[in-house]
Amino acid sequence: MRAAMSSAVARFAPVKRQRVRVAQFAGLLIASVVPGALWAAIIAVIASWLGTPLALRTIAITGAVIALFLAFVCAPVVLRDPS
Repeated sequence: MRAAMSSAVARFAPVKRQRVRVAQFAGLLIASVVPGALWAAIIAVIASWLGTPLALRTIAITGAVIALFLAFVCAPVVLRDPS
């Protein structure tokens, strides 16, 4: 009986691993893009309050750079193998 159970588990293990990997990538996307957009919006508001509004391209590049930096920093933590 044990051999049958272990083969069934082994057959579905790659599917579970794939779902975990997709969830990890989704988590990495959220952990990098959301703070990048938030900080870009904060920088745009502060610049506007100071009387020197930034161009949309500058705000977009700033958000993208922040998101890219966070993705590089968070990737080793979020994408590590849970086993």
